[in-house]
Amino acid sequence: MATSIVETITPQKAQEYLAKSGGNRNISKPVVTSYATTMREGKWILNGEPIVFDVDGVLLNGHHRLHAVIQSNVPIQTFVTRGVEHGAFTTFDCGRHRTLGQLIGMNGIKHYNSVASVVNVVFRLQNGLAVSDSGLAHNAKHTNSKMIDYFNNDRELFIESGEFGALARNKASFIDGSIVGGTYYWLIRKCGYKKEIVEGFFNDLCKIGTSESHTIDLLRTRLINDKMSTIRKTSKNIHFALLIKTWNYYITNENVKCLRFNPEKEEYPKFLKRDEIGITD
Repeated sequence: MATSIVETITPQKAQEYLAKSGGNRNISKPVVTSYATTMREGKWILNGEPIVFDVDGVLLNGHHRLHAVIQSNVPIQTFVTRGVEHGAFTTFDCGRHRTLGQLIGMNGIKHYNSVASVVNVVFRLQNGLAVSDSGLAHNAKHTNSKMIDYFNNDRELFIESGEFGALARNKASFIDGSIVGGTYYWLIRKCGYKKEIVEGFFNDLCKIGTSESHTIDLLRTRLINDKMSTIRKTSKNIHFALLIKTWNYYITNENVKCLRFNPEKEEYPKFLKRDEIGITD
């Protein structure tokens, strides 16, 4: 009969357990690094997922966590299950690969799906991909391991951006949280704007009523109307183009009477960078 208890896994114990692994196991270095970072930050949580040994004492599950304990040199508490039947490994995760959001969530990060969506949006922007195109995403071959590594390169701002997008979505149902979070990240990290300016823009977009920018009001009205429409929905790529245009008008203090984007006649817009418009303070 299998039994489970909570154990403190030290780096020394992790080495001992890994020595009991059956055969070779593919280890994702980015996943180990992500776990190790969370452990060093003291954010690793006891989430119920066990390290598993079979009836012969062979390690079946938990390799990445054990490697992370060694890498971080930080002990963790986790469930350890012993005595499962031979071949139980084939049933773990029911054949499913964990999503990027699930991998981030295993690090104890709040709004992990929102954070993952921001990582995906920013990755697309950086690689010249449309924000919503499954074909392009497939061709980009961005595996979870690659995306975890990408996330870890700037994890604090990615987490902040994911939380910002989630909060915006809660305040305004017509908002796409992944687009807001991705834009928040992009404008701060890639375009050089201060957080206060970016937050002010989205606060105006999410609020009820008019703002000082007529262009923001136009975008808000368009998003609300599209959200309520039962006839035809505007694509996320068009919405994003309108958002880019609105930001560019906003940051250059321009107002327009009509906000539109025609992909057959216009090039896809790009965010103006801070230094391109002469902001120096």
